[in-house]
Amino acid sequence: MSTILIIDDDEQFNLMLKSALTIKGYDVDTASNGKEAKALYQSNVYDVIITDIIMPNVDGYEVILDLRRMGMSDRIIAVSGGGRTAADDYLITAKHFDVAATFNKPVDLQALRAKVEEIIQKH
Repeated sequence: MSTILIIDDDEQFNLMLKSALTIKGYDVDTASNGKEAKALYQSNVYDVIITDIIMPNVDGYEVILDLRRMGMSDRIIAVSGGGRTAADDYLITAKHFDVAATFNKPVDLQALRAKVEEIIQKH
């Protein structure tokens, strides 16, 4: 079974996305910030990591850079609803870190699930 890690400080977003992916047969873990996520991805293997950019404690950029050092940037999907600037500004920066895909919030679930499947098929 393929495993997915969702990292977002919005609990409702985590639950919605976890439900949408669990229904498709994936094993899904969630974390509310990068610090929690790091403890998970250092002790588990994930096929796909979906991370928000703007979060407390450790943000999505730090997560992406850490996973990139581990050779996993092609498994990362970055999502953002914006913050001090538009979501596109954050996602453009994430693309420079070689993430597999980016999505604006609210996320198109059908497109996200298709991208998750595409990433899993490559590995």
